[in-house]
Amino acid sequence: MVNSIVLVFMDCVESKARVCFFGQPPELDAADMHQWMAQFMELVRKGCPRQCGDTAKADSCQRLGLEDGTIPDERIRSSREKLWTNAFQARLNGPSFWSDSYCPLCWIEVDLLQTTRVSGVITQGNEFSWTTYLVTEFKVSYKPTPLSGYEYIKENNGDIKLFDGGDIDSASTPHTNYFNQAIMASVIRIYPTRRIVRYALRFELIQCPMD
Repeated sequence: MVNSIVLVFMDCVESKARVCFFGQPPELDAADMHQWMAQFMELVRKGCPRQCGDTAKADSCQRLGLEDGTIPDERIRSSREKLWTNAFQARLNGPSFWSDSYCPLCWIEVDLLQTTRVSGVITQGNEFSWTTYLVTEFKVSYKPTPLSGYEYIKENNGDIKLFDGGDIDSASTPHTNYFNQAIMASVIRIYPTRRIVRYALRFELIQCPMD
């Protein structure tokens, strides 16, 4: 019998180890392993919420209008449009989601009309009682001005940056990625590159106070 267990994870921003769970796990019921794991991961998530960046920073950031509808439907576009994959369905915390089966060649973008400072992106998948849809990895490109070409957000070494889309155990929980440096962009485009079951995405762009 396990008396106690300690789980330590690395913070995604500060690269520091954090104790996310210490104590006795839920009583194991071999007949329902899935439920046991769900209960246990909920305890872990309470100890270490899955979000890149600190809560104070997140609270100080402004959402740029996808979730609340300030950005109209016609300014949200994707590589392909179908009745069940319309780009405007990709609003964070919305009732539906955007999806495409032709990824990683697919993309979805937001036209900000004018050059705007963008500090990061919040992404979200969908959890159902029978399955989970989640974009687990994606790339981001942008147009600095309405007339310029697209540029990828890159690592310091020049490689295209791959962003983390979150965990299967919390697919519907908004997951924030802050850019290493805020960008000036008139259009932001997201390219899903990995998924769980299906490429499904809801998202929002954020602007944080300057450091």
